[in-house]
Order: sequence, then structure tokens, then C-alpha cells
Amino acid sequence: MIEQGKRVAVVAPAGIPDTDNLARSVSLLESWGFSVSVGAHVDDRFRYLAGSHQDRIGDLLAALSDPAVDIVWIARGGYGSAHVLPALPTTVPRKKTVIGFSDATALFCALRQIPGIHVIHGPTLNGLATKVDEESRLSVLGALTGVSPTPLPLERLHGSADSIGGPLVGGNLTVLASMAGSRWQPGFRDSIVVLEDVTELAYRLDRSIMTMRHAGILDGARAIVLGDFIRCPLPAGADYLLTDVLLDVLAPLGAPIFGGLPVGHGQRNLSWVVGRPAEIRGGILLR
Repeated sequence: MIEQGKRVAVVAPAGIPDTDNLARSVSLLESWGFSVSVGAHVDDRFRYLAGSHQDRIGDLLAALSDPAVDIVWIARGGYGSAHVLPALPTTVPRKKTVIGFSDATALFCALRQIPGIHVIHGPTLNGLATKVDEESRLSVLGALTGVSPTPLPLERLHGSADSIGGPLVGGNLTVLASMAGSRWQPGFRDSIVVLEDVTELAYRLDRSIMTMRHAGILDGARAIVLGDFIRCPLPAGADYLLTDVLLDVLAPLGAPIFGGLPVGHGQRNLSWVVGRPAEIRGGILLR
């Protein structure tokens, strides 16, 4: 019973979770000692979303405003978090941790503006028990319980090998680009920026990075760290790699670029605390 007494509220502000996957993840959390409550509308369906906009907003606001809730865990990514952003509160009654990734990147851009909210980029409950490996499960549990994370080796792809420090930020590339021009647009100056994506064609990734560059989101970034880019195909007969495409549009920023971070939509999706100070030293990420 690692976390006896802490309460998790499960919400689905975006895509539709698989009910069996969700049930197995809830059982896993309970085996860790958490008390788990599932939002009233998590099983709802509205087109490609987990319920109507108002119902998804209602579940999320209920979890954020409930002083008994310690952790708000996102059920699934997909799409839909953009609809809830204008309804988010400006304050919460106590410190809370919110966990998710992918489409939740939009949510994180807004939540980081609210005092008292601690954000972990980690597996959603749609995959915690069934889609990620044991190391990923232990990683998110460690992030919740204050275990020092294992240093992670990176591959230097471009730029200086000097040590770099700064807050660890970022998330899903396409979702970050979609924040450009909104009041939740992030700024990554003096930060180490993690980027990952799934099922996007190479030219779309190029376009998203250029959108972020034009919006100034990446201005002054100290380093770019590439996570997994899963099922992101190149055109038939391409004589280049996806890494080449990414370097073409990221290298002009003038920041060192690293690859090989096991973060994203693969079987290994290690957790990290958004905004926590990190360092890249000798090709190793310390977070």
C-alpha cells in the first residue's frame, strides 16, 4: 500500500477511453493504495469525444475543485481538451497533481498558469495497465512518490555537447503548435523542450514546428529533446529520415538537439514533471 489514503479522480476531457483498459488501470491504482473515483461522464459518448462539452468540463471542474482530491488522472488523449480550456478555474482549493500526455498537452499549457497545480507528463489510464511497460508504470509511481528518476542517456543530434540546464517543458508537438496565437500559448525561453508525436506525416510535423517558430514559442530554448515519433511515415521512396526533416526545421533555432528520450506513444513512456529543473550533462538527462 504505497499511497494509502491519497484520492485519484479519473476524468475524460478528450477522447473516448476503452472501458476494459480503464477498469484494469483503476484496479492497478487501487493495488498501489490509491482511493479512486471515476467521473460521472467518463463512459459517455458524443461523436469522437467522451461526452458532451459541458459534461466533460463538469467532470474536470468537479475534480479540480474538490478539496478531497489529490490527483486528477486523465483517462485518454485523442482530442477534446481544447474545448475545456476557457472553463478552467483560476484557483484550486489545495495543491493537486494532474497526470496525462498527448492531447492533455493543451490542458497542461493552461493548468500551469494556475497556482498549486503540479503537472506530470505520463501515461493516461487508457494505457497504464495495458499498453505501457512495467518501467513506465514504476516511473509514474515514482514521480508521484518522490523517487529520484533514473538518469537517461540521450543521443546528441546537433549542436554543442556542453552541459545545459533549465526547466523541462513541452509535450505533444502537434498540440503545442495548436496553442499558437491563443491565450494559452506557451513560451519556452531558457527551457529544455521535449517534443513527441504520433500518426503525423513528416510534412505536418514540419508545419507544426514552423508554426511554433513563427509564434516565438521556441525562441530562446536551451535545448530540444526528441521523444518518440510513432507511426509518422515518410513519403514512398524517400531518401531521407524523419530525423533529417526535424533537424532541418529545428537546427536554425541554434539550440542543441538530442534524441532517444523514451517518452510518447510507444510502449515505454517514462514520466517527467513539467517545469521541474533538469540538466543535460555529458549526454545524460538528469530530471
